[in-house]
Amino acid sequence: MSHRILSVTAYTTLDLVTADIETAEKSLRTDGVVNVSVADDHPDQVTLGVELDLVETNEVATHADRVRLSPTQARSLADDLQQYADEADTD
Repeated sequence: MSHRILSVTAYTTLDLVTADIETAEKSLRTDGVVNVSVADDHPDQVTLGVELDLVETNEVATHADRVRLSPTQARSLADDLQQYADEADTD
């Protein structure tokens, strides 16, 4: 990914994921990164960052999405991820 916004290091949560971009007109499958962190200037928030490789399309500008979660929200998301991962393992 050129012109990366999210920093990808050895500490990046998921340095390669497959994702779908859906617009009103079309859907595009692409690669991306997902990272979870706590910023020094916001130690009370968990940040979930997602950046997709948009080289194959010019319909969406290069960007990264960040969701800021309270610790309670982060735990709720983690619980749901665990539950659905367990379900996916049994299928």
